[in-house]
Amino acid sequence: MLLNKKELMYKQLVEKLYDRCQRIQAENERCVMRVNGIKKIVRRRNHDVELLKRRLDKHGDNWRSVPMVAPHPKGKTEQKRRGPKPKNKQAADETGAPGSEPGSNTPAARKPRKQKAKQPPNNLNPVIAPPHPHPQPQLLT
Repeated sequence: MLLNKKELMYKQLVEKLYDRCQRIQAENERCVMRVNGIKKIVRRRNHDVELLKRRLDKHGDNWRSVPMVAPHPKGKTEQKRRGPKPKNKQAADETGAPGSEPGSNTPAARKPRKQKAKQPPNNLNPVIAPPHPHPQPQLLT
């Protein structure tokens, strides 16, 4: 019985190891596919660049004499990061609100926010049924 237990345990470990190898193999294949896809993109880009160079040279464009500028490492150079807006101290001083004196550490009292009033159900207008599609003939008396 002890031998069967060891064999069963060994068999389970081998199955786990095999499953793990299968998962690693699948992950490796995905990585290889990604690398091959990237190589294809790079080849296409290089081909397009060569075509563009030949076309510019054919048209007599003076593109080779233009100085090449390396791109900024952080991305866009013109756009600066925005920080929090600076608080307007003059507006707080002019309001005369309590706690807004210069040098005071207590924040100014805030007005409570307005809340929307709930609309009462409008039961004053009765629902009018639409006219019947086939009107009944009226009897003349």
